[in-house]
Amino acid sequence: MAARLAFGAAQRRVHALVDAGLESVELRLAVLREIAGVIPIDGAFFPTSDPATLLHTSAVRIDIPDALASRFLDNELATPDVNKFRSLAAQRSAVATLDVATRGDRSISPRAREIMLPAGLGDELRVAFRTSAATWGFACLHRATGGSFTDEEIHFMQAVAPHVGEALRRAVVAARAASDPSPDAPGVLTVADDLTLIAATAAGERWLDDLATAERPPSRPLPVAVMSIVRSLQYDARPTYTPSITVRAASGRWLVLHASHLGSADDGRVAVVIGPASRVELEPALAAGYGLTPREAQVMTHVLRGLASKTIANTMHITTNTANDHLKSIFTKTGASSRGQLMAVVFRDSHSLRSRD
Repeated sequence: MAARLAFGAAQRRVHALVDAGLESVELRLAVLREIAGVIPIDGAFFPTSDPATLLHTSAVRIDIPDALASRFLDNELATPDVNKFRSLAAQRSAVATLDVATRGDRSISPRAREIMLPAGLGDELRVAFRTSAATWGFACLHRATGGSFTDEEIHFMQAVAPHVGEALRRAVVAARAASDPSPDAPGVLTVADDLTLIAATAAGERWLDDLATAERPPSRPLPVAVMSIVRSLQYDARPTYTPSITVRAASGRWLVLHASHLGSADDGRVAVVIGPASRVELEPALAAGYGLTPREAQVMTHVLRGLASKTIANTMHITTNTANDHLKSIFTKTGASSRGQLMAVVFRDSHSLRSRD
């Protein structure tokens, strides 16, 4: 009875975090504190994700060393295994444990066998934090070698997962960019096959620091967003694949990262370009962040390009009244009350867009 009351109280506190207005790192630390209050854990990895690609954009880690974090990333992107984050994002249940997936035989999992067991880790609980429209992050909770996560603990995570997903979504659109007079030039990095940073331009160093500061502890020399996009490129066999992700940095700025091979793919070296997101690059992330439907996202794109409702209706093959209904819904979700205010709300935290667009 006491345990049930504790789980219920913790669930209500997690739900309250949805309206707490915390920025992403503070929110994730608060969520982990509530989880650890009712579920014994010996380590945790809590990354946010780009809704479009599901690649990690920043990470909060508790007792997970840098070396292990990069090995877990390799496993996620390159090795067939149980309970992959991408699978959880698409499954009906957003929560899964290692012991359930392997029926108690942890040696079945390469991740458990090659990474976790040597590090003294046992059962693992993974969860995808998603809303109805997108996945905003994941968590991996670790136990030292020994007992499995219980049904009550799994049910608790299933109950709080949608609230955490909504809180992460709100944190993305609620952040504000700090006033920064420094140039908005893109930066360039050269990264080796083993994730060693070979070289970086001055702007690249600046953006690396902005990304690293958005993590706890800060990941240096390479933040998890850079590691994710580099590994995504290196482990993809398509010759024309050039991944990109949109990231909210510690400064509140929206950044976009692009990765491409230097020379042949066999060489292993990767060039990463980091810079402020353009309006076109930013629109999908903001549409997801404000919880817009696909149709509403289309209407917003047309509105931001200055099209009138009648023109939008003709372009989308809908009635003008339907276009206006979509626009009213967009105003409600973004807090805007006019087209001009929508423009201000959507781009108020990306001051570089004024000069770039």
